[in-house]
Amino acid sequence: MKTDFLIVGQGLAGSLLAYELIKRGHAVRIIDSGNPDTSSQKAAGLYNPVTGRKMVVTWLANELFAHLPDYYRNLENELGASFHQSLPIYRPFYSIEELNDWMGKADDIRFQPFIGQMHTECLGIPHLLDPYGGVELRQCGYVNLPALLAAFRSYFDKNGVYEQVHFSFESKHLYAEAQKVIFCDGPFVTDNPWWNRLPFRPVRGEVLDIRCELPTDRIYNRGVFMLPRDGFFRVGSTYDHSPLTFEPQAKGIAELQQRLTKLFDGRYELVATRAGVRPATADRRPYIGWHPQNNAVGIFNGFGAKGVSLVPYFSKLFADTIEGKSIILREADVSRVL
Repeated sequence: MKTDFLIVGQGLAGSLLAYELIKRGHAVRIIDSGNPDTSSQKAAGLYNPVTGRKMVVTWLANELFAHLPDYYRNLENELGASFHQSLPIYRPFYSIEELNDWMGKADDIRFQPFIGQMHTECLGIPHLLDPYGGVELRQCGYVNLPALLAAFRSYFDKNGVYEQVHFSFESKHLYAEAQKVIFCDGPFVTDNPWWNRLPFRPVRGEVLDIRCELPTDRIYNRGVFMLPRDGFFRVGSTYDHSPLTFEPQAKGIAELQQRLTKLFDGRYELVATRAGVRPATADRRPYIGWHPQNNAVGIFNGFGAKGVSLVPYFSKLFADTIEGKSIILREADVSRVL
């Protein structure tokens, strides 16, 4: 049976786009190789509206973050699974000057939706290094991505639209059975002859799983994030362009452990290490749209480290564009680099 859309890749991007199209009544088939080394399977799933070394409000923050908790809660209800947690992020100050800088940010209309309580002295949590207090950021949290993807796979299986198979670019029948093919293949796009010339800049990232004595009612973030989940803390992450391997590197692990000492100086048990490769792009904006030489071949990729916050918004926007109700934002349209 001919389908409207063949989605290649059942990571976060492929799953949410396929689900959005199915809800709108389109005939969709989704295929995935079942490779455990995908960015979605390895990512911590953190979302945060104020990021970067200079701590700026992230791109599209006002459009994205107020709606994320409801979006993921609704998905949990519809899929009958649990994978989302809203949690504030506590960011310690390391100087009086930084405290004063954040006081100024609190008066800035751009930051106000995302700044919660300001602490002008330490919280008194043993071994947490916050001598000057810190700021609590709102509209933050995380998604347990392996749990979300497992729930989606069950949903797709139940509806008969999923197949675990390696996509072959030489398989003419895979193209013939769908009106359009949309590649959501994450970092594996480098092997994709349609899209491998795009200026992707994949980034490897290590994370640690540790057990330690800290309250679990918030995420801690300064130099590294400490994300409480399932009885341990996930600590991350590194950003390296080589080697692009899914095996944790000793250098990256040592870097995380060193950075961790500036946030937490207590004892901890190292439970596990892992690494993933993010499908980042040269300008840190996703690639969405159709191939200039074949408008039946699409791409929905390049969300980098911000997929949890960006993909829900852009899956709806891309579906609207497909139905002629909207257009892709110029900053995200793949035509900008073709």
